Amino acid sequence: MCADERSKKIRVIRPDDVRWEPAIVGPEESDPPGRECVAAQSGDERFSCGLWQRDVQRRYFERSYHEIAYILEGEVEVTDDDGNLVTAGPGDILITPQGSKGYWKNLSPVKKFWTVYEDPGADLEAYLGPGAF
Repeated sequence: MCADERSKKIRVIRPDDVRWEPAIVGPEESDPPGRECVAAQSGDERFSCGLWQRDVQRRYFERSYHEIAYILEGEVEVTDDDGNLVTAGPGDILITPQGSKGYWKNLSPVKKFWTVYEDPGADLEAYLGPGAF
Protein backbone atom coordinates (compact mmCIF):
# COMPACT_ATOMS: atom_id res chain seq x y z
CA MET A 1 0.00 0.00 0.00
CA CYS A 2 1.04 3.62 -0.40
CA ALA A 3 0.83 4.36 3.31
CA ASP A 4 2.77 2.46 5.98
CA GLU A 5 -0.11 2.20 8.42
CA ARG A 6 -3.86 2.04 8.30
CA SER A 7 -5.58 4.86 10.13
CA LYS A 8 -8.94 6.50 10.57
CA LYS A 9 -7.23 9.87 10.31
CA ILE A 10 -7.68 11.98 7.19
CA ARG A 11 -4.50 12.00 5.17
CA VAL A 12 -3.07 13.19 1.89
CA ILE A 13 -0.85 11.07 -0.32
CA ARG A 14 1.50 13.45 -2.07
CA PRO A 15 3.26 12.60 -5.34
CA ASP A 16 6.55 12.02 -3.48
CA ASP A 17 4.77 9.59 -1.11
CA VAL A 18 3.53 7.27 -3.87
CA ARG A 19 5.22 3.88 -3.77
CA TRP A 20 5.04 2.36 -7.20
CA GLU A 21 5.01 -1.43 -7.55
CA PRO A 22 5.21 -3.46 -10.76
CA ALA A 23 1.71 -3.85 -12.24
CA ILE A 24 0.30 -7.32 -12.56
CA VAL A 25 0.96 -8.87 -15.97
CA GLY A 26 -1.26 -11.65 -17.26
CA PRO A 27 0.31 -14.90 -18.49
CA GLU A 28 -0.76 -14.11 -22.07
CA GLU A 29 0.81 -10.63 -22.10
CA SER A 30 4.10 -9.90 -23.83
CA ASP A 31 4.09 -6.11 -23.41
CA PRO A 32 6.44 -4.60 -20.80
CA PRO A 33 4.89 -4.28 -17.33
CA GLY A 34 3.71 -0.97 -15.98
CA ARG A 35 3.46 0.30 -12.42
CA GLU A 36 0.69 0.77 -9.92
CA CYS A 37 0.06 1.99 -6.42
CA VAL A 38 -2.81 0.86 -4.23
CA ALA A 39 -3.78 4.01 -2.32
CA ALA A 40 -6.53 2.49 -0.17
CA GLN A 41 -8.23 -0.86 0.36
CA SER A 42 -11.13 -1.98 2.53
CA GLY A 43 -10.49 -4.51 5.29
CA ASP A 44 -12.44 -7.16 3.39
CA GLU A 45 -10.46 -6.29 0.22
CA ARG A 46 -13.65 -5.87 -1.82
CA PHE A 47 -13.00 -2.16 -2.47
CA SER A 48 -9.68 -0.66 -3.52
CA CYS A 49 -8.38 2.34 -5.42
CA GLY A 50 -5.08 3.62 -6.68
CA LEU A 51 -2.94 4.73 -9.59
CA TRP A 52 -1.87 2.70 -12.63
CA GLN A 53 0.40 3.57 -15.51
CA ARG A 54 1.64 1.63 -18.46
CA ASP A 55 3.26 2.64 -21.73
CA VAL A 56 1.92 -0.27 -23.77
CA GLN A 57 -0.86 -2.72 -23.06
CA ARG A 58 -2.84 -4.83 -25.49
CA ARG A 59 -4.86 -7.62 -23.96
CA TYR A 60 -8.16 -9.39 -23.69
CA PHE A 61 -9.95 -8.99 -20.33
CA GLU A 62 -12.86 -10.51 -18.44
CA ARG A 63 -13.90 -8.38 -15.47
CA SER A 64 -14.69 -10.32 -12.30
CA TYR A 65 -15.15 -6.96 -10.55
CA HIS A 66 -16.50 -3.47 -11.25
CA GLU A 67 -13.84 -0.95 -12.25
CA ILE A 68 -14.21 2.78 -12.64
CA ALA A 69 -11.15 4.57 -13.96
CA TYR A 70 -10.46 8.27 -14.39
CA ILE A 71 -7.98 8.69 -17.24
CA LEU A 72 -5.30 11.18 -16.21
CA GLU A 73 -2.98 10.88 -19.22
CA GLY A 74 -2.95 9.10 -22.55
CA GLU A 75 -5.68 7.38 -24.52
CA VAL A 76 -7.12 3.87 -24.43
CA GLU A 77 -9.35 1.97 -26.81
CA VAL A 78 -11.72 -0.73 -25.50
CA THR A 79 -13.68 -3.08 -27.74
CA ASP A 80 -16.28 -5.29 -26.07
CA ASP A 81 -17.14 -8.81 -27.20
CA ASP A 82 -20.06 -7.44 -29.23
CA GLY A 83 -17.66 -5.28 -31.27
CA ASN A 84 -18.62 -1.95 -29.65
CA LEU A 85 -15.62 0.38 -29.54
CA VAL A 86 -15.05 3.18 -27.03
CA THR A 87 -12.05 5.42 -26.56
CA ALA A 88 -11.17 7.30 -23.39
CA GLY A 89 -8.62 10.02 -22.83
CA PRO A 90 -7.62 12.61 -20.24
CA GLY A 91 -10.58 13.67 -18.12
CA ASP A 92 -12.78 10.76 -19.20
CA ILE A 93 -14.28 8.25 -16.77
CA LEU A 94 -14.16 4.68 -18.08
CA ILE A 95 -16.64 2.24 -16.51
CA THR A 96 -16.12 -1.50 -17.01
CA PRO A 97 -18.78 -3.39 -15.05
CA GLN A 98 -18.33 -6.81 -13.53
CA GLY A 99 -18.89 -9.46 -16.20
CA SER A 100 -17.78 -7.26 -19.09
CA LYS A 101 -15.38 -8.78 -21.59
CA GLY A 102 -13.32 -7.19 -24.28
CA TYR A 103 -9.99 -6.07 -25.64
CA TRP A 104 -7.98 -3.22 -24.04
CA LYS A 105 -5.41 -1.31 -26.08
CA ASN A 106 -3.33 1.69 -25.04
CA LEU A 107 -3.14 4.15 -27.93
CA SER A 108 -0.43 6.04 -26.04
CA PRO A 109 1.14 5.75 -22.57
CA VAL A 110 -1.75 5.76 -20.06
CA LYS A 111 -2.01 6.86 -16.44
CA LYS A 112 -5.29 6.37 -14.58
CA PHE A 113 -6.80 6.58 -11.14
CA TRP A 114 -8.86 3.43 -10.65
CA THR A 115 -11.42 2.10 -8.22
CA VAL A 116 -12.39 -1.55 -7.97
CA TYR A 117 -15.39 -3.06 -6.22
CA GLU A 118 -15.58 -6.85 -5.95
CA ASP A 119 -18.99 -8.20 -4.99
CA PRO A 120 -20.31 -11.18 -6.95
CA GLY A 121 -23.97 -10.19 -6.48
CA ALA A 122 -23.76 -6.42 -6.87
CA ASP A 123 -24.96 -4.51 -9.91
CA LEU A 124 -23.47 -1.17 -10.89
CA GLU A 125 -25.80 1.72 -11.63
CA ALA A 126 -23.61 3.83 -13.88
CA TYR A 127 -24.31 7.39 -15.01
CA LEU A 128 -25.89 7.21 -18.46
CA GLY A 129 -25.81 10.93 -19.37
CA PRO A 130 -25.98 13.25 -21.20
CA GLY A 131 -26.14 16.34 -19.07
CA ALA A 132 -25.23 17.08 -15.52
CA PHE A 133 -25.07 14.48 -12.76
